[in-house]
Amino acid sequence: MSKSNSPEKKYQLVISSEIDNIEKVESFTEKISKLLNFSEDERDRIAIAVTEAVNNAIIHGNKLDPRKSVYIDISAVRGGIQIVVKDEGEGFDLDAVPNPLAPENLLKESGRGIFILKSLMDKVQYDFSRGGTQVTMIKFKNKR
Repeated sequence: MSKSNSPEKKYQLVISSEIDNIEKVESFTEKISKLLNFSEDERDRIAIAVTEAVNNAIIHGNKLDPRKSVYIDISAVRGGIQIVVKDEGEGFDLDAVPNPLAPENLLKESGRGIFILKSLMDKVQYDFSRGGTQVTMIKFKNKR
């Protein structure tokens, strides 16, 4: 965990694309969200969203290739936390992802990641311009 000298707090974790590394990400995220004084409920939401985003990066983005990395950058923003998860994959067409709430998709085992992120975080943005997929998520404190 590295911390920059700038007044705003920034932390980074880089992992290889192996499912076992998700535990490291969860611990890393929990520690920082606690340090930034998020409630237990908010920390749980953040942890679920980040582990889901990293899981997607490992499986769908980097295709479980341990030679490829997933980058997790966390920083304090006014009133909240910003988490950026980036993989080294091919990217994907956001518009082609089926709606997980459509009747034909309700029983499918996959396809809920984007929906989960959007339901747990206050802002979710995807960027495919730098090679791979970058998802930026923001959670504000006590926003109901």
